[in-house]
Amino acid sequence: MTRNIRSANAEYQVLEALRTNRQKRNRENAFIVEGVRNIDAALAHGWTVRIALIPPAARRSTWAQSVLDRVGNTVEVAADLFNALSDREDPPELLLVVEKRPRLLADLDVGGPFVATVLDRPSGPGNIGTILRSSDALGGAAVIVLGHAADPYDPRAVRASTGSFFAVPIVEVAATAELTSWANSAEVRLVATDESGDAALDDIPPPPLALLFGNEKAGLSRSLRDAADLTVAIPMTGSASSLNVAAAHA
Repeated sequence: MTRNIRSANAEYQVLEALRTNRQKRNRENAFIVEGVRNIDAALAHGWTVRIALIPPAARRSTWAQSVLDRVGNTVEVAADLFNALSDREDPPELLLVVEKRPRLLADLDVGGPFVATVLDRPSGPGNIGTILRSSDALGGAAVIVLGHAADPYDPRAVRASTGSFFAVPIVEVAATAELTSWANSAEVRLVATDESGDAALDDIPPPPLALLFGNEKAGLSRSLRDAADLTVAIPMTGSASSLNVAAAHA
């Protein structure tokens, strides 16, 4: 079934807000997904797709048609309005509106080789996406976004993950106390990373672990430093005094 949006009506304004407005994404419990890898990953990992958005087109690729057949619920959007929903210079064949998948710390299975990444108040959505990608590549169990932080569901975070967003569990946690309470009850060791750390990488204990990475500018908060079981130094050569959080994670 295909419906049409030909003007910037109320339905379109909701779609536009999903791209730019975190509060709207939270209220609607949905976000916009673009890019072949991200769309394929969302479908492969069973995320709930509400609608597919398409521009008017005489022909579509085999890939695009297969996605539309799978989703079923399609909205055709006037070309200029559709293009405004994407940040790409070359407009995509389609976009998906996907339901968010909120998770709690209690949902995480800490059995086996559990190693999670904790991002302390990350300010860059792109960094969150990059860390999701590297965590996925290295077999990370989860990415935990702590405190007042960029939105993991921001299109820039999803795009930077190149599909890993849908494979790695993401948990948003408001306060350090919630994190430490979970870590204590689940017997997860908190390992901070800092240029002034007094432990070596070889000192990191076996899983279950949560590796703590600080804000891009301010580093780790004092409360998180104090909560850590140990703090390891990331070895660096050259004259740089710190690493970008995504580089430090990698």
